[in-house]
Amino acid sequence: MASMNYPPLPLTIFFAVLIVIWLLATLKQRYRTASISGLANELRLRIFPRDPLNIPQRYEQLYLFGHGHARRARNVMIGHYHGRPIRVFDYLYETGLGLDRRTQRFSVVMTQADRGWPALLVHPAESERPLYNLSGLEEVHLPEIQNKHQYAVFCEYEEFVRNNIRPDMVEKIKQNSGAILEICGGMLALYVPRKLKPAQYRRLIELAGELTEQLSTSSSS
Repeated sequence: MASMNYPPLPLTIFFAVLIVIWLLATLKQRYRTASISGLANELRLRIFPRDPLNIPQRYEQLYLFGHGHARRARNVMIGHYHGRPIRVFDYLYETGLGLDRRTQRFSVVMTQADRGWPALLVHPAESERPLYNLSGLEEVHLPEIQNKHQYAVFCEYEEFVRNNIRPDMVEKIKQNSGAILEICGGMLALYVPRKLKPAQYRRLIELAGELTEQLSTSSSS
């Protein structure tokens, strides 16, 4: 009777572990989608578990999307908020390779802004996971914002910052989980270096709308 050849036990265990990891990742993704679907429905936004817009490539001018590799958006919410197009999504990218590979996670809100606004970057001067300033922008020194709020401001035009970026505005950004503000190419974006809960996401969306309206009013006056 011919003997039957079975795969070595360690190989079987290896593939079993891979399957378990894949199942856990899939369940985690589905749970995350379900947890923020209520917010999408409330704001009348369409939600997609996978990115239908190829966001990291479509908006590659934004400095967040210049970091790391294997960049991808998940749980993408699309629609309008206060009459402006909006994109809300979880964002992930990888740093390092092999055993040093790490996944960086962000929560992102993007809304349409005035294309006449100069490129701007406002982020914590110190952070648990600081991002390198790849924007190429010059820092505008604002002692009150730097010393009291611990934020750094970079912009194409210093006059725009001094006329429009106020300490109370930066404080609101800081209170929203230490968010990062960027304006570039007709988009206003807020980033938080973690996955936000639905209530936190809603506050970040509200802040994006508020900042857009404030800057529209002050820059046109």
